[in-house]
Amino acid sequence: MAQRRNFARLGKRLEVEYKLIIDKFASTAQSPSTTFTDSISGNGMSMYIPKPMEKGKTLELTIKLPTGKIEMAGEVIGNKTISENQFEIIVKFIQIDESERDKLVKYVTREGVKVKQKK
Repeated sequence: MAQRRNFARLGKRLEVEYKLIIDKFASTAQSPSTTFTDSISGNGMSMYIPKPMEKGKTLELTIKLPTGKIEMAGEVIGNKTISENQFEIIVKFIQIDESERDKLVKYVTREGVKVKQKK
């Protein structure tokens, strides 16, 4: 059966800062780590990290779009080993303001149209 998505997905490299949330709050003693997305949508994203991360972990996320930053919380719902020190995690957004989601969806849609026009 085909997988149905609520939002368009864009295969694009965007900078992301992330921090592990422990006991409802991200650690303030630790600075955020920086990585890049592999793909992104209004519901979630996949990104690469240097250490494995278990399903169910919660992250504080800041995605850097050309138009500004978008902040949200996400839950790791999948993971895959790419190499010895590269892992892909799939993150579902669990806390995001709808105005921020709208900005993200508009960006994904606009960039997706550009990609289709180039083909």
